Amino acid sequence: MSEFPPKEVQLLVTEISGILRLRNQTLGVSEAACGGLISAYLVSVPGASNFYIGGKLVYSLKQRLKLSGWSDSDISHYMGPSEEVALRLARTTKYELGSTFVLSETGYAGPGTDLHLNDSIKVKENNGSEVGTVFLGLHGPNLEVSTTKRTTSQVRALNMAQFAKFALEFLLEQLKAQ
Repeated sequence: MSEFPPKEVQLLVTEISGILRLRNQTLGVSEAACGGLISAYLVSVPGASNFYIGGKLVYSLKQRLKLSGWSDSDISHYMGPSEEVALRLARTTKYELGSTFVLSETGYAGPGTDLHLNDSIKVKENNGSEVGTVFLGLHGPNLEVSTTKRTTSQVRALNMAQFAKFALEFLLEQLKAQ
């Protein structure tokens, strides 16, 4: 069995953990394309319960409706993953969990970009995104920031792992800037 999490991810999580614990701050996560991998990475470090308060996996649009305060209108006008969606997920999760920060992600892990929406929801385009695109959001005190990252892979599992690493790098960068 290969090392879990990978060494470079262990280093990121250890540094994130140290910063949050030193500042007595907490973190929540809202995941979609990563399928819970960010949370798994975060709880892999000893003492994670001192900073990580939980997260949610909102993989389907139906779950976003139930778990993230999306209305039927929001769902019917959904245009696919975007930075705006990542920020909205971060905002609603921060409200629900009460953590200092919420890190969120949504994207296209692959193998395609078909959103598998029902016929009542028409998506005109997927905002130009391709497989390997992830949108990240971070919401916290006096902070709301987002970014878009891309891999060169078409392989779902590889993209999920890279998306999670991108998310942790993004979080660490923002924490250091505070």
